[in-house]
Amino acid sequence: MKFNIAWVSVVLIAITSILTSCQTNKQPVRKNVWFEKKYAIKERFGANTVDTPGGVSGTVVTTPKEPNAQKRLLINMLAPLLQNEIAYTTFSGKAKMEYASKDGKKEFTAFIRIRKDSTIWVNVTAAAGMISVARIYITPDSLFLLYHLQKEAYKMAVADAGKLLPIPVSFSLVQNLFMGNLLQKGGTPKDATDFGGTWTVDVEDGDMQQQIGFNKTDSTIRTVQMRSKDNAVQGMMQYGTYENTNGRKFSTERVLNITNAGEQHYLEMSFNKAEFDMPIEVPFSIPKNYQLK
Repeated sequence: MKFNIAWVSVVLIAITSILTSCQTNKQPVRKNVWFEKKYAIKERFGANTVDTPGGVSGTVVTTPKEPNAQKRLLINMLAPLLQNEIAYTTFSGKAKMEYASKDGKKEFTAFIRIRKDSTIWVNVTAAAGMISVARIYITPDSLFLLYHLQKEAYKMAVADAGKLLPIPVSFSLVQNLFMGNLLQKGGTPKDATDFGGTWTVDVEDGDMQQQIGFNKTDSTIRTVQMRSKDNAVQGMMQYGTYENTNGRKFSTERVLNITNAGEQHYLEMSFNKAEFDMPIEVPFSIPKNYQLK
């Protein structure tokens, strides 16, 4: 699977990119919104990186050297953490979202329902819920989107969704983004470091390198730093404010910064509701008066 870190934000970026005529947020956007938000990470999570050199959009992962015996022991100890993930059958959540890019900033609320490995359902509202913006329905094979403001509907194969914007789509990565699991599994651990309050593991997989930081206290994910080997795509996702939700450690605050082909994107997710393994419904139909694109 070819790596592109922007996979993980494709659904939310699609909402804000496709719906360019949405005028729910008419406040002027300052030109330096990206830089303001990039360094706001330090204020919210305590550091720009996981005790390592580099910045959010700089070269965040370096190619590790061949590990010595001590490093190999640490790698073997931490390798099982790479397989950890939240176990569930269904998920229901509500999150405030803020997305910023060179084109400006948009804020909205996403109501998210997931049947694991089967369906992702997202209902998007703005203006404190007064404006219904969009509804998205995703299966491993297909993506459907209703744009309520223009009464338009989009239906396509997941593999073809990138035609709407220069970002490929992966069901599993979008699912992991919402759940707070590692964005992408696989690869070979190449290095590990024991810092004061965190462990980091460097993983190499084809054309992608990751550095994953774990909190020592409970082995939860603190950060995932990524870059493609050609440095065209790089970024960082930070996880904060873990809460015990139905017996699961769930990160309710997350920040994603990515640079893709020179374009910078910022996504902030703040959950104020999360439930697991409760009965859910994922209603979706295309109204007859909507134009199918």
